[in-house]
Amino acid sequence: MGPSGDECAATPKIKTGKMKTSGVMKLAALLLLLRAGLFAVDPFLVRAPDHFSGPVSPGEIVILHPRGLGPALLLGAQLDRAGNVTTSLGGTRVLFDGIPAPLAYAFAGDIMAVVPYEIAGHGSTQVVVEYQGVPSPAVTLGVVESAPALFTLDSTGHGQAAMLNELGCCNSVRNPAKRGSLATLYATGEGQTTPPGITGAVSFYDRPADYPVPRLPVRVTVGGEPAEIVWHGEAPHAVTGLFQANFRVPANAPIGDAVPITLTIGNASSPAGVTMAVRSAVPRVLLIDPDPITREWFQRTLARAGYEVSAARKASEADALSTAPVDLVLLSLAIPAQERLALLHSLQSGRPQFAVAAIGTSAWLSPATLQAADSFNAQAVFMKPLYAKPILNRIRELLHPRGYPD
Repeated sequence: MGPSGDECAATPKIKTGKMKTSGVMKLAALLLLLRAGLFAVDPFLVRAPDHFSGPVSPGEIVILHPRGLGPALLLGAQLDRAGNVTTSLGGTRVLFDGIPAPLAYAFAGDIMAVVPYEIAGHGSTQVVVEYQGVPSPAVTLGVVESAPALFTLDSTGHGQAAMLNELGCCNSVRNPAKRGSLATLYATGEGQTTPPGITGAVSFYDRPADYPVPRLPVRVTVGGEPAEIVWHGEAPHAVTGLFQANFRVPANAPIGDAVPITLTIGNASSPAGVTMAVRSAVPRVLLIDPDPITREWFQRTLARAGYEVSAARKASEADALSTAPVDLVLLSLAIPAQERLALLHSLQSGRPQFAVAAIGTSAWLSPATLQAADSFNAQAVFMKPLYAKPILNRIRELLHPRGYPD
């Protein structure tokens, strides 16, 4: 799974405004500095994905919180004539050992920047925020080879990772990744790259092999199980410092809505608490029918065809079996209508979409049977006597849109 534009994290559109540079504004900035003293808030600089305060690594995406300094209007990233991300927004700059950092956005007291690759090999770095030409007091931070951190959906650095499944959609409880499938994660803090990272450059190459990769070894684990990394490097069409890894979900990874995922680069690992949703690679069928002969026939037939089947006599039993994602629900029309609807509502609450088929109680497909099946949006009706070949063919058709092969 190589990089492509469709696989990259989308860049939000940020409204921008213009800020005039004048002697009056420089004076105002100087007055702010005099009033604020050491204007940095605690913490002064944090890692963008998880807001962790600590040492920085070359190319790391960080957020700075200089007290009240920065443009009054939110300014988003801009490109210079060379196509690189600019190092100045609204009269605001961030310098690491005197080297200007590319800015993703700038707003009063809130600046996102990319640590310059030029600090690689330094034991520490002096960070200065400059506003309207007035520099702040320097803040000393340690420099490490790598400090990986995964981006998450809620931008807290905890919970569901901001990542893609094999078909290009977001991984979530409603859309878990199958064991053995490909997935894509996004992170920062990978450190210096090979070839050396170009500060502020936007990654775009004709061949996947040309993208810069971390100098240090990269590992990904899912639920503690090592994952095969298919491709990794600087994320395409993004500023250098945004790292992407395409990996295969381990066949023996735990199944669940919140399976831990960890990125390790060199000797440093991403913080605990980031998760992804994982499901079985085998289609799962939930069968509810009060007739033991019908249940046994479906269990035997579907198991032989390679499906994972959970069976119950009534809706209340089925609810307890539905902790894992379900692909197909086979629901007998002998179950009372209210129980059928209540069960389906419970299964649909915060869960992935699934196909539904009805099991008739006789050989006659009457108008009443069709009406009952339609009441819970059944996509097929299986009437008695039951025949394996047509039923399995129809089930394959129902599951094909979910990415399972014929």
